[in-house]
Amino acid sequence: MNKISSFSYFLRKSPVVRTGGWICAALLFIIVSVIFGMRIQQKPEIESVVPPVGSPGDLIIITGRDFGAVRDTSYVEFGGSRLTSSSYISWTDTEIKVILPPNIQDGLVFVGVKNVRSKPAFFANATTAPVAVTASVQTTLPIITGVSPEKLSPGVLMTISGSNFGNSRDKSKVYFSSNREKMQAEEGPADDTFEFICADENDFDYQYWSDSEIRVYVPDGASDGVVFVQTSRGKSAQRTVAVDNKSGTKSFISPKTYVIQIAADIEDNSSDRDSTIILRVPRPFESAAQPSATLIESSPEPIIPDFQHTVIHQAQGGKYAAGKRRFTQNFAVTVYEMRTNVVAARLNPISSVNKELYSAATSADEIVPSANEEIRALLSSVIGKERNPYNIAVLVYNYMIQNFEILNTVRTGRVSPLDMLDSKKGDAYDFAVVFTALMRAAGIPAYTDSGVLVGVDLRAKNHWWCELYLPGFGWFPVDPALGAGMEYQGWKKDVDAATFYFGNLDGQHILFSRGLNEIKSSSPNSKTVQKSRSFALQSVWEEASGKSIKYSSYWADPSVIGVY
Repeated sequence: MNKISSFSYFLRKSPVVRTGGWICAALLFIIVSVIFGMRIQQKPEIESVVPPVGSPGDLIIITGRDFGAVRDTSYVEFGGSRLTSSSYISWTDTEIKVILPPNIQDGLVFVGVKNVRSKPAFFANATTAPVAVTASVQTTLPIITGVSPEKLSPGVLMTISGSNFGNSRDKSKVYFSSNREKMQAEEGPADDTFEFICADENDFDYQYWSDSEIRVYVPDGASDGVVFVQTSRGKSAQRTVAVDNKSGTKSFISPKTYVIQIAADIEDNSSDRDSTIILRVPRPFESAAQPSATLIESSPEPIIPDFQHTVIHQAQGGKYAAGKRRFTQNFAVTVYEMRTNVVAARLNPISSVNKELYSAATSADEIVPSANEEIRALLSSVIGKERNPYNIAVLVYNYMIQNFEILNTVRTGRVSPLDMLDSKKGDAYDFAVVFTALMRAAGIPAYTDSGVLVGVDLRAKNHWWCELYLPGFGWFPVDPALGAGMEYQGWKKDVDAATFYFGNLDGQHILFSRGLNEIKSSSPNSKTVQKSRSFALQSVWEEASGKSIKYSSYWADPSVIGVY
C-alpha cells in the first residue's frame, strides 16, 4: 500500500484523523484569510479638509475614501493629538465630521484606520492664521460716539465709544491718519489707499473690543487728523482726533512698488510615499513704512497663502523622485522712505510703553543675546549714567560705527555675533544683532529687522538693520552696517551714511521679518530645517515627516523682477 492510499484509509476509518484534518484545514483558511485581508486593506486617503483654517468649536468636514463605514477604533489626529470620542459627529467611508476641541493645535491631519494611516493634510488654527472674513449680510454700520483722551500720541491707550463694533474684533480694524505721501496711480488721480494707517496686532495695539467700546493703542506712524472703525459691515464716519507730535515727527515719502520673487527647489529622493515635505516661504512684512505686501502669483497654489507670516506649500514624498519641483511666489510690495526728527527731552517715560510690546521687544531670545554679560558690560562702559532712550541709542550707534569694522560679505559657518566684541569686526547681521542686544540690555524695546537691500542695478542682497521703540514717538529706524560704511550702490547720491541711517531709511530696504518669527513644527516627529543669516529670521523653513524621508532643497535669494 502506498503512502497516499494509507493516508486515505486512515482518513476514512479514523474519526480522530478526520477531525484533526478538518481542524488543520480551518486554521489554514483563517491564517490565509487574515494575511490576504491585511494585504488588501486599503489605506485611507484624505482629499480635503474643510475649512482648512478653523477655531475651537468649529465643524470640520474631512472628505476622502476608505475611512470605513463605522469609526470603531479608527481616529482623526490634529497636530500630533488624537481627537477624543466626544469630538466625532459622524463617520462614513467617504466623509468624517468632527467638532474641534478647545485645545486644537496647528499641524498635520491624519485619518487612522486599524493599523494604517492616511497621507497627511494641513490644518491651521484661525487664532493665528489671518483669513478673510465673509461680509455680513447685515447693513448696520459701526458708529463712533466718543473718543478719549482728547490729546493723543503714538503708544497712548485710547478708548473709542459707540455701537455696532461687533462683540469680538475678528478682522475688524481701527484706522488713523498718517503722514504718507499719496501714490500716483498709473492712470487717473493719486491713490489714497495708504492715506490711513491701522492699529497693528504685531505691536499688540488692540487691548479690548466689544460692541460698544474699543480700547486701542495709537499706532506707530499715526498723525493728526481722523480715526474710523472698519468692520465686515462697513466703516464708521470719520472722527477728528488730535495726535500730539511733541516727541518729534515722522513722515513717509517717495513710495515705490517692487515685484519680488522668491523661489525654492525641492528634489525628493525618498522611496517612502507616506512622507510629507512642508515649505514655509517667508512673506514680506507689513508695517508703517511698508504698508502693503500682496501675493500676486504662486506656482503651485499654496495650501495656505498666509499663516504666521509665511506661504505654506506641501508636497507628498516619492511623487517628485524623477526630478525637481520648483515653488515660486511673486509679491507686490509697497515701500516708503522714512524721515524722522526726535525731540529727546519730550519723550514719554519707558514705563508708559504697552506692557505686551515691552516684554516681547526687550527679552533675550535665540537671535538676540541681550542677557549676555559681555553685552551688559559693554553697554555700561558706553552709556555711563545716561537714561534717556534716544541719547542711549546715539551713544551706542556712534560707538559701534567708530570702533567696529564692517565686513562687506556675510560670514558663514558656526559663527556668533558676539565674536565681534573681540575681533572688532562683523557683517551686517552682526552689527544689527549686537545693536539690538545693547538696546534691549538698556531696557529699550528693539527688533532686528531682516530682509533685502536693493541696489541701483536692482539686485537684492540679504540685509539686516534695526528698529527701537521710543515712547511717545514710535519706531525709530537704525542701520548700523550702512552707517559704518558697508559697500552699497544706493539710489541716493551725496548722502552722509553715518548721519542718514540713524533715524532715516531709504526706500530700498524691503522687510521680511521684524525680530524672530518663532514657528512651531506641524508634528512633534517632523524633521525641521533652519536657515541662518538669511533674508528672514524664522525658526522653521522646511519640515519633513515620514519613515525614510530623504530630499534636497535649494532656496534662491529674493530677486526684483519689477519696480514702479
